[in-house]
Amino acid sequence: MPAAQPATTEIDLRLSLFTDFSLRLLMYLAVAEKETWVKTPDVARAFGISLFHLQKAVQQLVRAGHVVALQGRSGGLQLARDPQLMKLGEIVAELEGSGCLVDCARGPCPLAGNCLLKGALDDAELGFIRALDRYTLADVAAGRTRKRLEQLVTLHSHRMT
Repeated sequence: MPAAQPATTEIDLRLSLFTDFSLRLLMYLAVAEKETWVKTPDVARAFGISLFHLQKAVQQLVRAGHVVALQGRSGGLQLARDPQLMKLGEIVAELEGSGCLVDCARGPCPLAGNCLLKGALDDAELGFIRALDRYTLADVAAGRTRKRLEQLVTLHSHRMT
């Protein structure tokens, strides 16, 4: 008989890799010099992540109005707004979608329309997004995080203004 698992309150909630890469990019841009156009390959190299996947994140962030992209040799990326005005919950909700923890149509589930689980999970998701909205991009790109980001920017950037 298997041993009973101890009761725990730990939750293994994860954001998608897409959102992870997107948030890292935004944090990198938040500490880059204001008039500097940041190259996507520099960010990918700094974080050791796939350039292809980061480029997909860039496209979505541009469409959402969080990032400005300038094409061409002297182009690159910049934040579209002041990082103090960019709420994390809003960004994560845009990237992850909302009301998506459970897809009642997948399957399809025979409980669809009669199940209270989706409402409970949607409430939990909303609480998560509201908690993140207490923080701005500037908040999470401060302190020791900022120092490390500045090191990465210095080490990996090809500065062009």
